[in-house]
Amino acid sequence: MNVYIKAQESVCLVHPEIKIKDIMSLYCTDKDLEQKIKNQSVYHFIGNHDQRKCFSVLMLVEVIKQVDKTLDVINLGAEDFIVYYKRKQEESKIFHYGKIVFVILVAFFGASFSIMTYNTDVGIEELFYNVYEMIMGQAPDGPNILHISYAAGLAIGIILFFDHAGKIKLNDDPTPFEVQMRLYERDVNDTLMINAGRKGEEADVDS
Repeated sequence: MNVYIKAQESVCLVHPEIKIKDIMSLYCTDKDLEQKIKNQSVYHFIGNHDQRKCFSVLMLVEVIKQVDKTLDVINLGAEDFIVYYKRKQEESKIFHYGKIVFVILVAFFGASFSIMTYNTDVGIEELFYNVYEMIMGQAPDGPNILHISYAAGLAIGIILFFDHAGKIKLNDDPTPFEVQMRLYERDVNDTLMINAGRKGEEADVDS
């Protein structure tokens, strides 16, 4: 009898006991056997601190074989994966919103400083001055339509590029931020699994 398994590259749990059903999808024509396999324990985190553990899919094959040695296990997912254990803890709303405000302020002032230094480097003020004088025939005496259109265009361009303005999205495609975060997450997981394999810290059949 065939058993099909598919593990994700990373899984986050809030309870220390890891069962097969927590970390992968599993299919078997015998539903009673399927439930029995899903409830098999794989690992138990010790301690109340946040932890992570790298696993080889071969260890899960070994656990499944303990239920029935005649089963043919077919893996359709990742060969190695990471399980993160995060303690379930209540966070005060003041601290939560405080972090949001802090990130907003850092992003706002950081972006503002970057834009100002860029404008200074390229001489945008002098450019606007010369363009206005060339078109209007007189020197500007303060902020003008060029400054307003530049500021508005910059804001609109950022919103359109990142496709995010509050809860409003123009389409269902992932934003550039989301794409970069997924790539970063994958690179981190790959590095952790490689390091765990080299250090012999990966949970495998021979460990």
